[in-house]
Amino acid sequence: MERLEHASELLELTESQVAALREPVHIAQESLEVMRDDGTKETLPAYRVQFNNARGPYKGGIRFHPAANLDEVKSLAAAMAIKCAVVDIPLGGGKGGVQFNPKEYSRAEIERVARAWARAFAPVIGIDKDIPAPDVYTNAEIMGYMLDEYEKTVGKSEAGMITGKPLALGGIVGRDTATAQGGAYVLDEIVRALDLDPTKLRVAVQGFGNAGFHIARILHGLGYTIVGLSDSKGALMSQTGLDPEAAYRAKHESDVITALYCSGTVCDEERLSRD
Repeated sequence: MERLEHASELLELTESQVAALREPVHIAQESLEVMRDDGTKETLPAYRVQFNNARGPYKGGIRFHPAANLDEVKSLAAAMAIKCAVVDIPLGGGKGGVQFNPKEYSRAEIERVARAWARAFAPVIGIDKDIPAPDVYTNAEIMGYMLDEYEKTVGKSEAGMITGKPLALGGIVGRDTATAQGGAYVLDEIVRALDLDPTKLRVAVQGFGNAGFHIARILHGLGYTIVGLSDSKGALMSQTGLDPEAAYRAKHESDVITALYCSGTVCDEERLSRD
């Protein structure tokens, strides 16, 4: 809201124009009942905030995260509306979420959460209404579950109702790396503007999921020295440089980034710097 007020002063917006940007057009809230693997049932808060569709159907991701409460989802939906407008994409802004920690759930349980979300919000999403996408702790596989459940619920094929889905289900090449690639483009423009040499710059990447891994990989390929990588379970540092591909393999083999040549809190820097 502070940013909105500041922007409205610069743009000399009227009070009615500012009022239209303060609150979402529609907020959908549901309680998802999900069966755990042990047979118990759990109820999870779920949201879809449709902020503004003046420029086209609502557009925005769905996050699975313990902090995905209504306030967070509202603010992210507002940001999506602004981002689409700034780059002149004919879409509005929306955001969705389920408040839970997917790291404490099995793959089968996460699929049930995804399908429950798609069933619950099927009436308010769709190709001409609101088009979801992946976000924090959601990916192409989860989008595929949601697409399948949505089509079962509405009784028709509608692959365009969601983006970020697998290629086999109508996804597009490059979608999985697009967020990181965009960040790399921005960074490259800054480096050029400041007349800096990428090969003399050091980079630390906080977060080593889909976006973090890919931007580390892209920048590594452009000659930047990746000196730090971290995720929610730990971090790696090496003054001589890290190989993001090796770190990614280590993380997915043992679920911790520090599995790359580390034992407990001790890491061998010499080995860290080798492929």
